[in-house]
Amino acid sequence: MDTNQIKSIIRDLITEIAEDMDVDVSKITDSAHFITDIGLDSMALLEVLASMEKKFSVSIPESEFPNLTSVDACAATVEKYLAVK
Repeated sequence: MDTNQIKSIIRDLITEIAEDMDVDVSKITDSAHFITDIGLDSMALLEVLASMEKKFSVSIPESEFPNLTSVDACAATVEKYLAVK
């Protein structure tokens, strides 16, 4: 799976969650900050992280969570943990 496929899946996961929160999905870009640009809250972020772990069958340590602020950052982290799987 390449980076663009990973980013596409992550954008889809965020779009699903954002629709439940009445967030403008047009703001979901690869570099948009989840909280300040898109408007996700901490519970939505946890849902994104749990969905990513399940979708990619990886376990992301809690120490990584503060770094997962955009689609780009999430994709890089997923790739990192897929590589060690």
